Amino acid sequence: MINKILVATDGSASSNRAIDLASEMSIVHNASLHVINVIRQIQIPPEMQNRARVKSLGATLAKKFIGHEDPAVSVSGYAKKHGIGLLVIGTRGLSKVRVLLMGSVPRKVTEICEVNCLIVR
Repeated sequence: MINKILVATDGSASSNRAIDLASEMSIVHNASLHVINVIRQIQIPPEMQNRARVKSLGATLAKKFIGHEDPAVSVSGYAKKHGIGLLVIGTRGLSKVRVLLMGSVPRKVTEICEVNCLIVR
């Protein structure tokens, strides 16, 4: 049974689809929904202010968290610390060139995260 769902978002189209799916799943499973943004800058861009998106889909946001370290480490650490049952994340927010140079956050999350992961395209 899934009691807590964590959705990681960066404001990209695929992470918005992840929010949509995680919101729907939280309703179906009566699970608490947690949203995490990991940023490396002080200001949060408007695309990442997703509380309204979650509410417009009918889900209740249990907790929103902003991480400030390596995104994959931050997301995985939050999931473990809070007993998350399912992590939902979009495929990528980076351009293909940056993914080749830096690697993708979803790939790294699935390698280090200790909870079930669902990657949304």
